[in-house]
Amino acid sequence: MPYTILLFRIKSKCFILFLLFNSLNLFAFQTSYDSLLTKEYSYLKKMVSKHVRDSSKASIYIQSHLFKAKKDVDTTEIVNGFYYYSGITKDEKIKEKYLDSMILFSKNLKTKHYPALAYYRKGKIEYNKGNFKNALDLYLKTNEKAKEFENTHLFYASKKSIGILKSRIGEHKAALTELKECHQYYSKLKKGKPINYLGTLFALADSYNLNKKLDSATTMNILGYKESIAFKKEDFKYYFTLNEGINLFDKKNFTTARDSLSIAIEEFKINDDRANLSMAYFFYGKTLTALGKEKEAIAAHIKVDEIFEEISEIMPNNRENYEILINYYKKLDDKDNQLKYIQQLITVDSVLHTNYRYLMKAVVQNYDTPRLLSEKQEIIDSLETGKKTSYTIISILAIASLLLFVLWLINRRRQKQYKQRFEELYYKQDAHKKEENQTVSHKEKTKLAIPEESIKEVLNKLAIFENELGFIQPDLSINFLAKRFGTNSKYLSKIINTYKKKSFNQYINDLRINQSIIKLKEDAKFRNYTIKAIAQEIGFNTTDAFSKAFYKQNGIHPSYFIKELEKQIKAV
Repeated sequence: MPYTILLFRIKSKCFILFLLFNSLNLFAFQTSYDSLLTKEYSYLKKMVSKHVRDSSKASIYIQSHLFKAKKDVDTTEIVNGFYYYSGITKDEKIKEKYLDSMILFSKNLKTKHYPALAYYRKGKIEYNKGNFKNALDLYLKTNEKAKEFENTHLFYASKKSIGILKSRIGEHKAALTELKECHQYYSKLKKGKPINYLGTLFALADSYNLNKKLDSATTMNILGYKESIAFKKEDFKYYFTLNEGINLFDKKNFTTARDSLSIAIEEFKINDDRANLSMAYFFYGKTLTALGKEKEAIAAHIKVDEIFEEISEIMPNNRENYEILINYYKKLDDKDNQLKYIQQLITVDSVLHTNYRYLMKAVVQNYDTPRLLSEKQEIIDSLETGKKTSYTIISILAIASLLLFVLWLINRRRQKQYKQRFEELYYKQDAHKKEENQTVSHKEKTKLAIPEESIKEVLNKLAIFENELGFIQPDLSINFLAKRFGTNSKYLSKIINTYKKKSFNQYINDLRINQSIIKLKEDAKFRNYTIKAIAQEIGFNTTDAFSKAFYKQNGIHPSYFIKELEKQIKAV
């Protein structure tokens, strides 16, 4: 066969294949979707599992699963579809909607998995959000249904969660009983479910400590540390290191406790587990105090407060952190810091009252009431020593009351100012505009001693720089920007000072702050970032620099703005 004919035939075949390929691409989804409806549920489930890391592919099979289930009026498979969707989505709010759909469709089912699994998954969401009462109610429903329909795994999973919650609200003895039973169950399954097993060990070790069974706690911590390595879940070992550090503190082995807590702190800094980092810093501070290193201890206690500022979550035991700080600054006669941490303690008590109502009752009975009775008795005793002493005490109490009232008024006024500043900022439209060039007089232009064309060129480049969000680049310097604009830093600095009426650093910071406000208003996901993550996202190197710049421009802190913004959006 001649080469030219062969080549022609090859090209013809290639062209036909090309058309076929593109036709297949064009109708791939529709054809695939139609063909998937003929598949068994077991096949669709298998394909979802296969593509679980690729949500776009997995969604095709889940969508087919749900469509088929609705067509078949199969409630159990409808619930399965929502369950698969909840497993592949990374967005917590969307995940929660799927779980709500699971509960809605499964509440009348009577199967081994439903509605127990729906309640359990929603309970985990509520727990992670800090809604512990809602979580407990859901775990109790899970436990009831799992027991009724003999789902042993869900029964013990919910039982473990209930035990942990009981521990958090102060029912330590009841929690220990629950967790011991769970440990017996998961010990038999540790090869197949090492994460569940290690999580139970961690909770049990913590419960032993809270029940003052310190030797038992040590035994669990050592076992947990070894098992973490054996099952190649080495991240877990640092949680047992933290637990044992706290345990060693309670045993008064302060030097060893310090070493364990230091290791845990460094690890939690890396994996960004803020809640456990806060706990580690709290006990690290107490340990340093016991070792006579007060200044280092106070630095650790301040870290606990900084973390609370970021995540608004604190364990009941860590309430003492603020009493330590208040007493320290009271001793130094540092009224500013004393007032700051008194206000923080009020905020902490509000959070604890919401999430740990039962435990707060015990705190009041066991700590606040005896202390107040003691102070009352001291005043009565002092009154009996003579009128002079009584008048002095009455005067001191009156002054103290007046001072507290004044402080309350100041704080109330400050809160009103913050609220007003927030509202001004919320309704302000300027934050959405780029930096405007200020009017410049002929005299100022002459004083610049820069050619008019050069000025216009630089201003145009600044406008492009602002529109393209070039200012969010970290470590931005005037030298770098001048080089990028093809001018010198002296010219650029003068033009910014004259036309923007700001220094270079203030100009960049204002652009970044304005951009953060825009994103916070418009992007719900961005509002869930930590203050540190927000700062880095818009170009600041540190949280402190961002907070100071935000406060300087707007008169309120970013954390306050985000909190009020969430309230405003929910109210709309």
